[in-house]
Amino acid sequence: MFIPISLDEFIEFHLENNPAVKANVLRIRLESAIDAYRSGQKCTCGNDIWVVGAATNEFKCFHCITGKTHPSGEYEIDSVINKVDKFGRRHVDEMDPGKIWGLFDDDGYEIQRELIKKPSLCLTCRKNTDFDFEEEILCNLNRNDQRDSKTFECGAYETI
Repeated sequence: MFIPISLDEFIEFHLENNPAVKANVLRIRLESAIDAYRSGQKCTCGNDIWVVGAATNEFKCFHCITGKTHPSGEYEIDSVINKVDKFGRRHVDEMDPGKIWGLFDDDGYEIQRELIKKPSLCLTCRKNTDFDFEEEILCNLNRNDQRDSKTFECGAYETI
């Protein structure tokens, strides 16, 4: 998860560790990256650019600059922290550990239950009328796993 930091704090921090860098050049570069981010400029891979990374690199995303999948303890300018990927999903590694709840897919992305379509087969299932919270979780995970399939299969289907 990114650590939020203000633009001024980051400039001060960066200059402490890189005394040869000129403050005005760093500020211009970061402000340009913030403008690019806000105008929707993306990395060549399609992800959001990493503003802090743009201080010393091209306007690319965290992954393309570092090779790492998820930031762990890395800084990002607080005004641009975006906790969703290009598909609008949040990853468990980018969430406050005290606020993690809900369903997640095998890749660690949050599943938004309200966006899971309910196939017609589910409407005729006993489990759709006899509500059981634990069963509903399993049904939602099954439906989510098959969201892009042309046909829906359910091994737990029970007729009414």
